[in-house]
Amino acid sequence: MNSAAALDPSPVRPALCFDDVNLDATELHDEPAPHFTLCLVLQGEARLSHRIDDRWHTDWLRPGMFAPITPPHAGATLHLSQAQRHLMISIGADAVARIAAETGQAVEQLEPLQARSFKDPFLSDLCRRAWVETRATDALGRRFARSAEEALICGLLRVASATGDSPRRRPPAALPAAMLKRIHDCCIEHLNEPLEVADLAAIAGMGPQRFGAAFKAATGRSPQQYLIGLRVDQARDLLVNSRLVIAEIALRCGFFDQSHLTTTFTRRVGVPPLRYRRQATR
Repeated sequence: MNSAAALDPSPVRPALCFDDVNLDATELHDEPAPHFTLCLVLQGEARLSHRIDDRWHTDWLRPGMFAPITPPHAGATLHLSQAQRHLMISIGADAVARIAAETGQAVEQLEPLQARSFKDPFLSDLCRRAWVETRATDALGRRFARSAEEALICGLLRVASATGDSPRRRPPAALPAAMLKRIHDCCIEHLNEPLEVADLAAIAGMGPQRFGAAFKAATGRSPQQYLIGLRVDQARDLLVNSRLVIAEIALRCGFFDQSHLTTTFTRRVGVPPLRYRRQATR
């Protein structure tokens, strides 16, 4: 997924590289690359489960939205519920570091955009326009791409600053026990459905970001991590106390399919589901 079409016949890497990619509804593995990878959704709506460095995040992607940024030298695993068309944009790590330093920013400011999808109409239009210009392969197109690269990086840093938590902000108040029970009961009742953080936040009467912080303050885990833990726990119970096939257990526990269950279960429990069932029923 990090592959990008060459836009400049010269040996110097072009400012921005683009690749128009059709993605199937399956699990995809993004190999580590030396650049930042930004994905703009062009067509299709899908739920995305996204993992970088063993942290899973779930988002709903629609046209015009950006998927979480993949940072340099970091592998990512993606799972789409439906096929989509993405515009993959490769941004040089050196350019990001240079512009961040020149503007008194830090590359680490982009971390919030590596954990969640986001939408910015200006940046979306900028990427589309730069894509058109660079395909012209003339001097003006290349110059436009280099100008667009600086504007895109500045825009991403500004969006990330608005999205991320301020280090001077007071620690969030933890959710009360009664509300935690309501959230827990809702998760159990709808475990086989595509639950979003926004759905749980609505129960608490909060926005997703504030809810996530309050939930983590109370449990030590993000809502996504908590939900995954409940799904794995139910899968363990069904593996031991039922004769359901692995694929059916995956659907009953809210996983996309058997492969998604196997990957998550193995990472959490240490053994794949079938081996866990055999060991537990001996």
